Amino acid sequence: MDLITLKKKFKQHNNFLKIFNHDKKAKQEFQRLEFLGDRVLALILSHEVYNRFAKFNEGRLATIFSYLTSSTTLSKIAKKIQLDLFIKKKKFNNISDKVLSDFIEAILGSLYIDSGIDVVRSLIVELWMEEIIKNKDLRRDSKSILQEWTQANGLGLPVYKVLKKKGLDHQPTFEIELKVKDFDVILGNGKSLQIAQKKTAEKFIKKFIEEDIIVK
Repeated sequence: MDLITLKKKFKQHNNFLKIFNHDKKAKQEFQRLEFLGDRVLALILSHEVYNRFAKFNEGRLATIFSYLTSSTTLSKIAKKIQLDLFIKKKKFNNISDKVLSDFIEAILGSLYIDSGIDVVRSLIVELWMEEIIKNKDLRRDSKSILQEWTQANGLGLPVYKVLKKKGLDHQPTFEIELKVKDFDVILGNGKSLQIAQKKTAEKFIKKFIEEDIIVK
C-alpha cells in the first residue's frame, strides 16, 4: 500500500488532496475530519480486536486497542505508506508522530465521508494487519499486565505520579507512587520514568495479585 493506491480509494480525488491545504478554513475542516477519523478508527479496530482475540479478557483487549490506536502506531502506519515524505513536499514544518497520526485520522475521516464504512474498514484492516497479528505474541510488561488486571476487575486505570526527581540531569532517579482504586499506595523508583513505573507495577503485582491470575 502506498499513497497513490490509497488516493484511488477516494471516489472524489479532491477529497484526498484538500486534506493537505494550508489556509485557515481548511485547517478547521482538517480538525473536524481528524475528529471523525479518530472515531471511525476506534470503532473498526475495537471490532477487529474483539473478533480476533476471542479468548482475551477486557483488560488485555484494552491494552491491544491502546497500542493499535496510539500516536506511535499511527505514525508507523503513516511512514509505511510514505505519508511523511508527501507531507514534507507540501512544506509542513513540524512532522512529529502526533502530526502524522493526525493526518492518518483526517484521511480516514475523509474517506469515510467519500466512500463509506466498508471501504474504510478494508483500508484499516489492510494497513493495521501486521500490527494486529504482532499482538498475538506481544510480550507484556508489568505495566500492561497491571492495566489489564485493573480494567478486567472494574478498577479503572492505574495512576502513576512522580514524587521526586533527583540526581544529575544525565543520571536522574525518579521516585513515584502508584495508586489503584481500593488498594494501598505503592512506592517505587528507577533511572527513567518508564523504568520506575514498570518496577512499581511489578511491586504491586507481587504484593497484591496472585500469579495464576495474571499469567494467562
